[in-house]
This record gives sequence, C-alpha cells and structure tokens, in this order.
Amino acid sequence: MLIRRAVALLLAVGAGALLAPDVAHADYEHCDALGNCYWVVEKPGTGGDGNDGGGESGGGAGQGCRYEGRTVPCVVDSFGVWDGSCYVRRVPPPPGGRTDGYWSIRTCGVYGGIASQTMAWSPEPPAGILPSYQELAQRAIAQMNLDGPDIGIAPRTDGAGLVGLPIWLWNRVSPSTWGPVTRTAAVPGRSVAATARAQKVVWDMGDGQSVTCTKPGTPFQPAFGNKRSPDCGYDGYRQPSSTRADGRYTVTATTTWLVTWSSGGGNTGSQSIDLSSTTTIDIDELQVITS
Repeated sequence: MLIRRAVALLLAVGAGALLAPDVAHADYEHCDALGNCYWVVEKPGTGGDGNDGGGESGGGAGQGCRYEGRTVPCVVDSFGVWDGSCYVRRVPPPPGGRTDGYWSIRTCGVYGGIASQTMAWSPEPPAGILPSYQELAQRAIAQMNLDGPDIGIAPRTDGAGLVGLPIWLWNRVSPSTWGPVTRTAAVPGRSVAATARAQKVVWDMGDGQSVTCTKPGTPFQPAFGNKRSPDCGYDGYRQPSSTRADGRYTVTATTTWLVTWSSGGGNTGSQSIDLSSTTTIDIDELQVITS
C-alpha cells in the first residue's frame, strides 16, 4: 500500500473554472483518530484511463472518476474525494460541534458550475472516506459490553465480619467480567478484530488500603473457616466500620482490561480500559467476655 498526497487543484476566483494539473488518483482517504487525513493508493502504478493517469512517481492509481461524461480526478488535496458530483473532505469538529461522527466539507460546482462549499455532520463516513483502524477498534470495543468485577466478598454484605479476620475477595468470572471476548467491526474494504482480557483487579478496601489481584480470586466456602484466601484477599480491618460515617466500609474493585486489535493489513494497536464496581461491608469489633 502506498500513501501519497495528491496535487492540489486551484479554483479560479470569479470565473468558476477549475485548473487541473496532473493528479495522482487514489482509492480512498484514510483519516486517523486525530483527524489527520491521507490519500491511500492500494495499487500504485496502475494509471487511469484516457489522459487522467498521469500522477507522480510513475503514474497514478485507480481508474479515475467520471462527471457528465468526462474524466475527473478522484482525489484533490484541497477538496477531498469525489463522490459522483462533488468533492468531500473530512475536517475536525468545529468548536462545540458533535464528536461522535464525521464532519466534512462538500465542495460542489467545480467543473463549469458555481463553486460552493458546505459543512455537514454525519454518523457514518461520507462517500469515499473510510473510518480509521482506531475508530473501527472503538466500534468493536463498544460491542463487547465489558463490565467491572462481579464482586464476591466474604463476609457477605448481608452479614458482618470481625476486626482482624481475613477478607476473601473474588470476581465472578464471565466473558464480560474477565474475558477473553472478541468482536469485529468492519466496513467495505476494511475490518478490525479486537480482543479484551482482564489483567488485574485492584480492590480499594475503603480504609486507605488496597489489594491487587492478577487472578479472579477463589470463592469463599464455609469449610475454609478463618483461613486466608490463596490468591486474592485482605488480611483484615484494623478498625470497626462503625468508625465510618455510614457505618460500613465501601469496597471498590477496578478491573484493568487490555484490549488488543489487528486488521488484515497488519495494522495493530492496544489500549487499557478501567471499569469499577462497588459494594459495602460491615465489620464489628471482637467482643471479649470475662467473668
């Protein structure tokens, strides 16, 4: 794949005529997540028909575009991608504009008509403009329905623990709470497959202490008694929860997900996502009875 900039066309002021030097044809415009856009040539050196092949570095690519029986450049750096009647160029959102779709400028009337430009928003890419690999990755991630931990804790939230006794912590495993989960997002000509896996859970115990677990944890069973969890637990609270304003400790568990994605063209990427869940726990003081 070759990425190149097309030669700009110049619009003659007042005359409405378009002066078109040799232009290298491209197959589509690629825009990254930051709005940087490039013309992408999938088959370099396969010049167009007629007199529109031209181009730099030994010829353009693609077969050119048509308008009212004539061949016109498919891509012009100043105006964008030809959609059959006008050129469309992706642009960053205007101040205060929506950021959940695509903003573009449509330039019409460049061939013998009255040139005009309009800016518009659309939920999908305008004609000839593909979403970036990063954007497709975000679409795949949105389909995963990832969650924070499905919290398991002992003592149970409807019971009470005692100061100094071990606390068992675990995340009830499912694809949405631990993974792996894979989803694919695609548009014609491009697809991205993304896979999410939980890397760790950080348990904020609500008393200024935290526990990091790289495993989901072992569910507590009554037969375990006062033993400590083998893989995910807290040694115990030092003060009763009555010292808290609401009489309970708030426990917050945060899963760090690693999402990796790849495309058929060898493009890859990754990102981390943190998702949290909360519960509360009651801790009583150990009462000592003397006679």
